[in-house]
Amino acid sequence: MIIAISGTPGTGKHTVSKVLARKIDYDILDLNRILKRGKKEREVTLEEVNKAFKKNEKDNLLVVSHLSHFIKSKDISFVIVLRTDPITLIKRLEKRGYKKEKIYDNAIFEAMNGTYTEALQMKKKVFQVDNTKNINNTIKKVMLIIAGKGKGEKVDFSEKILKVEKMFK
Repeated sequence: MIIAISGTPGTGKHTVSKVLARKIDYDILDLNRILKRGKKEREVTLEEVNKAFKKNEKDNLLVVSHLSHFIKSKDISFVIVLRTDPITLIKRLEKRGYKKEKIYDNAIFEAMNGTYTEALQMKKKVFQVDNTKNINNTIKKVMLIIAGKGKGEKVDFSEKILKVEKMFK
């Protein structure tokens, strides 16, 4: 099984994937690390994302990136989109030293349900999991999805758009 783990930067993709990989004995394919190798920060094309996946594809794999939901391969079993309350996301991104403009862009995108909407457009099975508070609960929810016993969550942060806007005025 190949599972794509996606979400806005700061939602916990890498943290969740590390714990999950140990629990289910999967390998992690960190697309961000492959695509940034030896390069300054730059825009990455979806063609590059898909080529990186194809080059490293194998069974029992967690594909991790804020772009992993764009992989076109039919070998992706499903996509898990990690979600985080935009106000919590802002705090996480500030701790990482993100620039104010980038924090705003990511918080608004999360509030607009951006990654989830994009993932649905790719015509794959998509599950949302809220990772705002407790990583252990997140892991349990994801494990249930992998076992075929979980449905994911209904997550909608659109009511936070105006609050985020006001924070950045």
